[in-house]
Amino acid sequence: MRIAHLIVTYTDPVQTERMIRRMQHPDFDFYIHLDAKFPISSHEYLTQMSNVFLIKDRIDVHWAGFSTIQAILNSGKEILDSGKKYDFVSLMSGQDYPIQSPEQILAFYQAREGKLLLKYKAFDGEWEEGMLRVNRYHMSDFKFRGQYAIERLLNKIFPKRRMLDGIKFYGSSMFWAISMEALRYVQETIEYNQTMKRFFKFSWAADEFLFQTVILNSHLADQVVNENCHYYKHPPMTPNPKTFSMEDLEDILASDRIFARKFKMSTDPELLDKIDAAIDQRRTHTT
Repeated sequence: MRIAHLIVTYTDPVQTERMIRRMQHPDFDFYIHLDAKFPISSHEYLTQMSNVFLIKDRIDVHWAGFSTIQAILNSGKEILDSGKKYDFVSLMSGQDYPIQSPEQILAFYQAREGKLLLKYKAFDGEWEEGMLRVNRYHMSDFKFRGQYAIERLLNKIFPKRRMLDGIKFYGSSMFWAISMEALRYVQETIEYNQTMKRFFKFSWAADEFLFQTVILNSHLADQVVNENCHYYKHPPMTPNPKTFSMEDLEDILASDRIFARKFKMSTDPELLDKIDAAIDQRRTHTT
């Protein structure tokens, strides 16, 4: 089994390097999309590792904008065009960190072979807040003075947006692990269905629901398992998951997930040291 880990990042290359080195396995490759706002030279040294590749067609990513989706789609195309066959393409960020050994990470994927790992709730009846992301006009990718005033005006004078015909919306987490077939299906659906693409472009944080929505409304829906690879804490009524600190160590190590997020090594390196030590101790006891 081979896994492509797609890391979408704008953060510390040293932290990304540490994450990759802790995950080293002969069946893992790593593809890094560095936000185009940042010089690629900061991450080029990582390609000294033979299984690390930098995405060439980079996007200037704006938080909650469709640009995040475009970065993922561009990266996915390069993975699909690589000529390599992967059983899973697993989406990660530069603020993730492995909380299991490489052998346990591989076993996690092997136990889910043939499945698509997508955490989701239906907007209708389960995640009503999600409807605000799609029934109003959002301009997250447009950065100009007066942007939010114009956005408010549009939503005041125009009726709620017309939904996509026959589509039920699902979403939750940005992160997933899916097959190359599913990745290609989403890629082609969004690139060739311009009506759908425009709809998602004027939604809010489509990265948290586009893949779920497209796949769960397709012939691939019966392959979906409602889970992802990540452990995180997302306090209610906040836009982002918590950045972990030492007080979260026990909860992180008790998780059955293979990654956790978010971490900031520059301010709390001891936390990553503790995680590494716990993983190494488990490996010693099982060998």
